[in-house]
Amino acid sequence: MVDFDPRYTEIVFFDTESYVPPDQRVSKGSMIYNPAKIDHFFLGGVFCRQFPLQGKTEEPQHIWSWEKEGEKETLRKIYEYFTQSWKMLEGKTDENPDLILCGIGISRHDVPALYVRSVLRHIAKEEELYETYFKTKMVDLSNVGIALFKNNQALYPKTANALIARLRISSQKASGKTVWDLYDAGEYDAIKSRTAAEVADLMEMASRIVAGRF
Repeated sequence: MVDFDPRYTEIVFFDTESYVPPDQRVSKGSMIYNPAKIDHFFLGGVFCRQFPLQGKTEEPQHIWSWEKEGEKETLRKIYEYFTQSWKMLEGKTDENPDLILCGIGISRHDVPALYVRSVLRHIAKEEELYETYFKTKMVDLSNVGIALFKNNQALYPKTANALIARLRISSQKASGKTVWDLYDAGEYDAIKSRTAAEVADLMEMASRIVAGRF
């Protein structure tokens, strides 16, 4: 049984954004961005630490770069953020929870992308990157949310908008492609506001699911 000691129960809610060049924005699959392609790059994201059993939530932290050449520094700062998040759990035992990450699609997009891009940019040793990102406990709300719906024909991840509607949250998530258009137009503040709103939605979703308010 996991001992959810308030001192060692820490969640990082986050959402990240990446960029795909205009000539590569057509794909047969649902995910166009591919972190292994060197000309695709990481823009950054919004990150918020919470110690839910202490009733403590930090201010969201924005980590961005609006130039391709600045990707390495952005990845380094994000890696430092997660490293610090682990350090805040120093003293925990094996019975206490590992660092918890929460988001939508983070297990198949955000975390793998952070790892792959960080390896390509030589942010740290591969084994250190792996331990920092993949030894976390990832709570992907797109999977958690499946059980909230009746008449599922198959086990299949739910979209952010489906979860927002099911949990009766007053919001609407736009397609990730919108970020690419905003980036091309130099509307960086709009990207920051959009991403911050998505993280706020994540936290509200999690709160309602934990409390059974659905």
